[in-house]
Amino acid sequence: MTSFVLKLIACIAMLIDHSALVFEAQLSAVDPWVYIVCRMIGRLAFPVFAMCIGEGVIHTSSPKKYLARMLLFAFIAQIPFSLMVGTQTASFHIDLFGRAIPVYGSCSVMVTLFLGLAACVSIHEGVHVGAAFAIAAACILDRTIGMDYGLTGVLLIICLYLARSNRFFRMLMIMLFAICLYIEPLKQLGHQLIKGDGPITLSSSVLFCSATMLSSLLVLCYNKRKGQSSKLLIYLFYPVHMLILWIMWLLAAN
Repeated sequence: MTSFVLKLIACIAMLIDHSALVFEAQLSAVDPWVYIVCRMIGRLAFPVFAMCIGEGVIHTSSPKKYLARMLLFAFIAQIPFSLMVGTQTASFHIDLFGRAIPVYGSCSVMVTLFLGLAACVSIHEGVHVGAAFAIAAACILDRTIGMDYGLTGVLLIICLYLARSNRFFRMLMIMLFAICLYIEPLKQLGHQLIKGDGPITLSSSVLFCSATMLSSLLVLCYNKRKGQSSKLLIYLFYPVHMLILWIMWLLAAN
């Protein structure tokens, strides 16, 4: 698969995931498993985008423009992201025409991708201090206001870039990423298996971990080709689909 095809698959997975997030109550009312499966599908997206960041560093003709474009869309996407996630997890409320609108106060995944990109560009150009600053910024944001996939996500982007010549190591990095991301529920499952004194219960987080690991199969299918140009389409898709989902939630809530 070309990077364009992989990005389209990741966008579709992300749309399914975010739709389930916004309309969790409606899907769970139909069947709780519908909601869980939709969120599992969404776990395929980030590792694919993380890999594509590193590939973009190798093939871009202008790293500075690549960084500027990613930073611009990180700013553009922040408000739609905060509004969309705020429908389920509100950090605070703002007044909009006399109505209290819930808002989520964490950074979107675009910030994670930007910092990962900044680190990869710095390493690619031999400016390792820049990579250290990007990692430090990710750590600070992760520990303060929060960031989608956090420092772990930034480190995955860097690892996939460094392992670009070896598909096996890329798969391994994604699996380690999934384990780190869901370490607590995996520990609980491990304790259940060791004790063996009752029925084994698989939490949704363990299922999400498994789905994240499965994304390594998509990465394995990458054929090192760019495919159709998709700069504007992919960048616009992220903020636009979140804004549309938020508007749909707002209309449904009336």
